[in-house]
Amino acid sequence: MKQVSVPYFDIKRQYEQLGKEYEAAFARVASSGAYILGPDVAEFEKSFSEFCQTRYAVAVGSGTDALILSLKAAGIGKGDEVIVPSFTFVASAFCILHVGATPVMAEVDPQTYTLCPKSVEKLITKKTKAILPVHLYGQASEMDALLSLAKKHKLFIFEDACQAHGALWKDKRVGSFGKTGSFSFYPTKNLGALGDGGCITTSDEEIFEATQRMRNLGRKTVKENHLYAGITSRLDTVQAAILSIKLKHLDSLNEKRHKAASWYFRNLIHTPLQLPHEGAHRRHVYHLFVVRVPGGKRDALQNYLAENNISSMIHYPVPVHLQPACKSKVKVPGRLKVTEQICGEILSLPMFPEITEEEVKTVCSAIKKFYAPK
Repeated sequence: MKQVSVPYFDIKRQYEQLGKEYEAAFARVASSGAYILGPDVAEFEKSFSEFCQTRYAVAVGSGTDALILSLKAAGIGKGDEVIVPSFTFVASAFCILHVGATPVMAEVDPQTYTLCPKSVEKLITKKTKAILPVHLYGQASEMDALLSLAKKHKLFIFEDACQAHGALWKDKRVGSFGKTGSFSFYPTKNLGALGDGGCITTSDEEIFEATQRMRNLGRKTVKENHLYAGITSRLDTVQAAILSIKLKHLDSLNEKRHKAASWYFRNLIHTPLQLPHEGAHRRHVYHLFVVRVPGGKRDALQNYLAENNISSMIHYPVPVHLQPACKSKVKVPGRLKVTEQICGEILSLPMFPEITEEEVKTVCSAIKKFYAPK
């Protein structure tokens, strides 16, 4: 009997459902000749800003570019400090380095893995200009407390929402709280393109005008002078057309992720694993389903799953402050014990909207066998 395999992510299944719409959109754009900043880009920006409950959206080349341009447009630069969690993907800190500012590494909540407001408060100095919360794994950060700190100390908030398309804090979409929100459209994201892509959301007109030009070498159109030393970071028209199709399905796709998460909870509740915690006032969209494996058994469990044809990943094994590219460039206020412990225990199980209940049960069955008395 052939052993069942479970992929970590199967991107082809979504194409099977939406492929005909993709192909029609591709043919339409290809025949139009408007490959760069064509009308589909503006249409997607309008739809995405409405979805995120902001006045504007500016589509760019990647989530990293969205973060960099957001900071640049707000004047963050050399001599400034930006507080960011160390438990995140490196791009959250790299964007700060790219504008010449200093990332200040903060601790995360041990249950939600999002930025800890108490840690942030201890790190604020005269040099602090902004807080950069990361809505990690599909869950919003604790925005009320962070917004309160920002107001008290006159700081900007820039949301890294690259993993949380559609996530909610008190019935309000992430990406709508800060000076800007930054999103990635990497193919495996909840809203993914067929390549790289990103977007800035904002309700600030000055930021909107600045980032529109910055993404296009400092000007909006070929008839305009270059007002900024910008870069080339434009979401191409084909990707915008594809994203407009997928955006219509995003809420239902997120519900499918939530349903898959419920299957995991039901089947793993009595195992030693620490399961994801959905914090108060939040609606998790489960970009990832991340468990913690206690007792130093994470690597052994991952190897066991692999032996049983079940793919898994680790997001993230090394915190930002210990990355070679960051060690001498970030500010670390002592040892980040919670972050370092989490990095040694986390394991991302298969999660995508089209995963079946049987596949989830296969994963859970293997985990139970791993923990069964030998």
